[in-house]
Amino acid sequence: MNQTDLFAAVQVEPTSHVSEADQANLRAHLMSRGWQTRRECCETLQWDERKLRAVAETLGTDVVRCQLGYKLTESLTREDVSAALQACDAFESQSKKNLAYSTGLRRRLHSIVG
Repeated sequence: MNQTDLFAAVQVEPTSHVSEADQANLRAHLMSRGWQTRRECCETLQWDERKLRAVAETLGTDVVRCQLGYKLTESLTREDVSAALQACDAFESQSKKNLAYSTGLRRRLHSIVG
């Protein structure tokens, strides 16, 4: 393995298995309810947690994903804003940790490979 092989861009689409029907099903489920926990969504939609996360990710900012569960952004009330902001903070914090790890690992690999 050389440095070019190690750092070659890999096209990975973990959400490529998500269909428009899946997105529509989650959207419809959340539209007809308030906050829904992961368990509630999985039970109703008969999905596993991995699929629920993948579908919610493909909907991007149309779905708030936080400690309270899942909710359509368009359905947020004033009372929900603090939970949505907490989700922003959590994702930002995780992003910083992931970036620090990625940068450190890249440097370490570069020192090994040259």
